Amino acid sequence: MPWEAQSIYDEILKYLELRERGNQEQTAEGAYITVGPGRLGARLSDALAADMAIAGIERYSILTEARIGLTGGYGLTSRPWDLVVINDDLPVVVVEIKVSLDSYLNSIRNRIDEIVALAASVARTFDGPDRAPYKPCTAVLFVMEESLATTRLRDTPPTRLSFPGDAQPGPSSYIDLVGATFSRMLADGLLDAVCYLTVDVKQAKISEPFSDQSFDAFASKMLTHIATAARGRASGAMSAASLGRVLSRGDDIKEVVSGLTSTPEGLSAAEAAVVRERRRVVADLQQLALDPDTNETKMHEAIGARYWIFGGQYTGIADRRTIVPLDQYDIPLICADGSLEIVELKGPEVKLTRKYRNHLIVANEVHAAVNQCLNYLRALDEMGAALRTQYRNELAADFDFRRAKGTVIIGHPGHTPSTEATREQIDQTVRSYNAHLSRLTVLTYADLLESAERALQFASEESSKPLGHR
Repeated sequence: MPWEAQSIYDEILKYLELRERGNQEQTAEGAYITVGPGRLGARLSDALAADMAIAGIERYSILTEARIGLTGGYGLTSRPWDLVVINDDLPVVVVEIKVSLDSYLNSIRNRIDEIVALAASVARTFDGPDRAPYKPCTAVLFVMEESLATTRLRDTPPTRLSFPGDAQPGPSSYIDLVGATFSRMLADGLLDAVCYLTVDVKQAKISEPFSDQSFDAFASKMLTHIATAARGRASGAMSAASLGRVLSRGDDIKEVVSGLTSTPEGLSAAEAAVVRERRRVVADLQQLALDPDTNETKMHEAIGARYWIFGGQYTGIADRRTIVPLDQYDIPLICADGSLEIVELKGPEVKLTRKYRNHLIVANEVHAAVNQCLNYLRALDEMGAALRTQYRNELAADFDFRRAKGTVIIGHPGHTPSTEATREQIDQTVRSYNAHLSRLTVLTYADLLESAERALQFASEESSKPLGHR
């Protein structure tokens, strides 16, 4: 068994307790907010992401509410999935979470119709022998209430179109009908993994009515798919570039984003699509950084493996976050010259400045983050020579650890009231502080994301020019 279902069960039981109290939950500030089924879906997504990380999946590759376009599918636009596991720019698992704890039969039917539509769109995107190996594991977590309306046996109406010899189905409950529908979708390959949970609200009891849709089967199938995809990438048979070559042979070349730059016929369209998608990512990050509920963990998750946000001088992210014993880095960037830049992320809500003897200085939180990063650099200096030899001999990776640099991303001026400090005053204070640092730089999330947006604006203007005029 990959991991326990307990955290998922706990979130459902917590929601049932809240529902008994009128769905009112008290925040840390003492205010009360309404928590509906949609919020439960978000909490189930977070719980599933945390369990996956414990099971050994890199946390930065697990994204919640990630927007992914399905080239060649039936959707008009890209849409956010509740949870996505991405590796080397390829989605390897997509999870849709649906909660129907209300007994309204129309709601249940609508949720099933949405799942069928999503599964069909994914299947259409990866239809054909050349695309099938890249198909992500399409998984559904479905939570449904046990009530009189969903457990009562009812006669199933005859189908509009029947063939000679077809047996008419007997009486069945909605719980059984939903499970039978998922079983058919699993058998037909429209879905790869399903966790179907039913909830008896009165007894606060959660059941798994279908063995092929248990949580254990759901988790096992996802982990198996992730491991299979990892072997394909390790062998060089699967990559974003190879997917681009496959997709470029179809009719949907202009909407291909990943990997299409490897084919001359798709170069111009791919450049524009990549820049457009990256600008959307930056815009989403800017909005996320201003959200008062956003913390370090959420920003780290949203940035993920997108090293390009930090600038064009980086070639990727090291595959190990722990290089020196006792230290774990948030984002170890690989520089073009083979050195490392250690990025330490702190929350955008962190205080940036404070008053000291009539002047603004950086807040204590900034000092603490800088010293944390300086300790990382000191350890790399002390152990760099031995580590370089070990990595070169054992892992075929050559990094110059002794020339490592550091960057601290912390705070956002948008969280500071203008009565305390203006954006200009904060920028000046941070710049003055940076002037006295040598191998380490402090940036606010506003600095980081505005710089990324300016670079992408230039790239957008360049990619819109004809190839002969660049």
